[in-house]
Amino acid sequence: MPSWPNSNETSDDDDEFMSEFNNMQMEYFQTPDTVIDPSFCGLVTESDRRCILHRQRAGKFVAFEGTDTGRRFIGCATEDGVNCGVLEWVDAPWPVIMQRCLTKLWDMYHEQNLGRAQDNEAHGTEVAKLQKELDSLANQYSQLVDDVSKLFDYQDGIKSHDMDCTSQAINELKEKKKQLEEQAKIELQMEKLKLKKEQRCILQSQADIIQNTRKAMKEIEVDRDHLKEEKKKLENVIAEVLKVGHGCKEKLDKIKEVVTEE
Repeated sequence: MPSWPNSNETSDDDDEFMSEFNNMQMEYFQTPDTVIDPSFCGLVTESDRRCILHRQRAGKFVAFEGTDTGRRFIGCATEDGVNCGVLEWVDAPWPVIMQRCLTKLWDMYHEQNLGRAQDNEAHGTEVAKLQKELDSLANQYSQLVDDVSKLFDYQDGIKSHDMDCTSQAINELKEKKKQLEEQAKIELQMEKLKLKKEQRCILQSQADIIQNTRKAMKEIEVDRDHLKEEKKKLENVIAEVLKVGHGCKEKLDKIKEVVTEE
């Protein structure tokens, strides 16, 4: 038989949930944009961590927005309704220099997107203008066909030569309309191809930003390890000098100050 929690236990759980919800900062509801990373994705299975609002198992994500680009975090995995946002950052904030670089890269990215949007708007205006001209020609063609039909009804005794000339004019108009329609179709196809190319460029830019961020992180870690090794060497030198008893106290104090500052 299943065991149901009593009213006291349920009340305690509700009080705990409301307390946790009230203490949560509103900034956690602002979930950053993310990018797919096969090495860190899906739901959290290492623990029973759940989101605040829905009490569902949390998900693993990689941020792709602003100075948090490339940082991993645990967040709400729901896709419908209100998202709880970030529950916990797995990676610490990037160094200040790295954040400045990311800000500069994102500013350049947004400027390029703004330029593309303006170009797309100009192309859309040109396509609309061509479509408007095509519609105008179609109306003119329909009016001309009506006029020709009325002319045929009015002039039953026209000669065959005149009839051939009129038929030729109609054929020429049909051919012109066909050419304009084909030209408009070609323009639309070119616009679609250009948009697809721009989308590929955006995806490549996102991949380059992630790659450059990880490369910079590795370089910072190498520099940090190198500084640690230098500090350790200086400490060994000081220990040897103190042990042998050589050197003046003033020089040793200066060396200690240098080691302490690093």
